[in-house]
Amino acid sequence: MFIGIDCGTQGTKAIIWQDGGILGQGYTPHSTIMEQLGQREQRPEEWFDALIASIDKAFKGIEQHKKAIKGIGISGQQHGLVLLDQNDQVIRDALLWCDTRPQAALSAFTQTHDLNLVEKLGIQVPVAFSLGKLLWVKENDPISFRRIHKMMLPHDYLNWCLTGRFTVEPGDASGTGWFDTVSKSMSEDLLTLIKFNNELAQPDILQSQEIVGTLHPSIAERLGLNANVIVSSGGGDNMMAAIGTGNVGSGQLTISLGTSGTLFSHSFEQVDSSEHKDLNAFCSSTNGYLPLASTMNVTTANNQILNLVNGDISEFDTLLESSPIGADGLTCLPFFNGARLPNVPNASGALLGITATNLTPENLLKATVEAVTFNLRLGANVLENAGVKFSKACVIGGGAKSKIWRQLISDVTNLPLWCPISTEAAAVGAAIQACWAHENLYQPTQITDICSNTLEVDEEKSVTPIAKNVQTYRTIAESYQYHLSRHMAQFV
Repeated sequence: MFIGIDCGTQGTKAIIWQDGGILGQGYTPHSTIMEQLGQREQRPEEWFDALIASIDKAFKGIEQHKKAIKGIGISGQQHGLVLLDQNDQVIRDALLWCDTRPQAALSAFTQTHDLNLVEKLGIQVPVAFSLGKLLWVKENDPISFRRIHKMMLPHDYLNWCLTGRFTVEPGDASGTGWFDTVSKSMSEDLLTLIKFNNELAQPDILQSQEIVGTLHPSIAERLGLNANVIVSSGGGDNMMAAIGTGNVGSGQLTISLGTSGTLFSHSFEQVDSSEHKDLNAFCSSTNGYLPLASTMNVTTANNQILNLVNGDISEFDTLLESSPIGADGLTCLPFFNGARLPNVPNASGALLGITATNLTPENLLKATVEAVTFNLRLGANVLENAGVKFSKACVIGGGAKSKIWRQLISDVTNLPLWCPISTEAAAVGAAIQACWAHENLYQPTQITDICSNTLEVDEEKSVTPIAKNVQTYRTIAESYQYHLSRHMAQFV
């Protein structure tokens, strides 16, 4: 029996997991500091409090299982910057992945030092990565910068809180901007360019199946667990969701439908992203690699239109099904909050092809969902153009609940889709990784075996492409791409 933790942007979730089933779960929300334009910060201490509270909630009514827990795995929001001083005290609130203020500092740094980061690290380094956050702190909060002794990501910080050991693992570390994804080591020469005031403490770099350690006795006592409970290496939320969807071998795509959309696969070798600026060539948290593409305006775009037509989420499928393929000629470019793919942050949206008869709530929603799905297809294209191959897809996230949308995605991508029984992919992935780490203490164990033995397919949600729809959507997608290119040209 294992505990899986998912420390996300909105809150922390804990599950009690055994042999593929979830026995209990708990959730505690986080607060976010947004006092300035682009600012997104959180208190790291609040994450740990939320972790403890969520585990307590997850055990409610099943307290008798506490002593059966063998391990804990942690999934964390990626890229967040946690800074500690020489006394191991948190220096300041953590800048999150979605904090957009560091753009200028990151650009200035790379230009000043004439850096080609993808050549140096094997991965593109956008503003979301931790490097930009660190450079922003150096420029805008120099007092805090001068105190830096340790730098951690959110899940590394929680591992440290539980065990007292300072570690990193390649999956989450590959999203920092100072980790060489090919050699899987810290880029010391890049860190030297930043010119810290103190000598940085160096974390132990773990392989994915290794453990950080066992619970600190006071933590074990507080939670009512045995002191020999192990803590696995953990990883970023996308890395853990890959494990939680069985994406640990070859040939599968995982599509996450949330506020943003992420598409990722698994590779045993690093993917060359030097010619693919929209590809995040992450390491995985299973000793491999996790090529990923992302897009914005996914469920948020759909909800925006639902609110506009006074619809309710319960009506989503009914409205979609009431509109024909192609939405009677209506085309939506749903860039309500800029665009990530293509990368045009200042883009706005548009509605094309309006007639006196086709501007209905049903068509407006269908046009939006089709456009969102075409953008997801662009993400799949990014992976395919970099040589990543897949023949099936697992769909997770809030949007995966829609039967009509699942079929639409299958038709647009021409891929069979499946959904796991458990919808908590990141937390489940964290629990599976903990199980893998625990098993490897006694005998060599493959994570592929654990995933195949414990992850169940929700057969009622599986869909396959409908041939005539696939062909029709190819034609509509070509038209969408034409309008998209013309529309985006005005913002470049």
